[in-house]
Amino acid sequence: MNFFIKHLKANRDGVWIMMMFQLGLFLFGFLIVVCINAFVNDDRDYAAIGSMMALMATVFGGLVRGNGGAARYRTAVSMGSTRRSYMLADPVVTVLNCLVGVAFAWVLNKFELWVYSLLYPGWELDFDVMAEMKWWFYLILVAGICIVDFCLGALQLRFGAKGFAAIWFPLCFAPMILGNAVSAARKGGTSLMAQIGRGILFLAGLLTPAMWAAAGVVILLAMLVFSALCYRRAEVRI
Repeated sequence: MNFFIKHLKANRDGVWIMMMFQLGLFLFGFLIVVCINAFVNDDRDYAAIGSMMALMATVFGGLVRGNGGAARYRTAVSMGSTRRSYMLADPVVTVLNCLVGVAFAWVLNKFELWVYSLLYPGWELDFDVMAEMKWWFYLILVAGICIVDFCLGALQLRFGAKGFAAIWFPLCFAPMILGNAVSAARKGGTSLMAQIGRGILFLAGLLTPAMWAAAGVVILLAMLVFSALCYRRAEVRI
């Protein structure tokens, strides 16, 4: 318990940095909506883009935290903490950071909708990601971020900075590339991206949503076991 309190205090600045990042993206998204409605949009509707971007900042902030996992681990163990204590405490701090981020995004969402109700009375809310997601989705999101964050630190310990970068950058760009590939396939394109998209859609259709969910759980558990092994065997050096 003492180590957890010390670890929490040592990493307390992270949550404030993430919240400032959330606030910056929120304001950016809010300005996008205002500018679109002022100069482009001919319909009487709007979308809660600001709070959506604040929620995305929570996800990004949680994953970026994994970049410092190796440094946090080595510092903690070199100062007398056991590996087991670190592996128990650090994911809890990640979960707390993510929960604060989700709560802050929710507050920003309510504030954003209130401001829009003043700016656009009688207009229709076209899209609000916070209203679309069920409560259990947030729990899955936080758990997924925590495991991926834990795994990123383990990868850095196991493969070093270059090996970590070789994994980190594909992970950053994969969602955008795969999304564009699926979009190209649905539009009936014949490019390489469209062919990749057709392959993705084919694979997605092989299993039911429940089966894909089970496969996701298995993958996350495998990542958790792999990460724990990496942390237990990692060399401690400053």
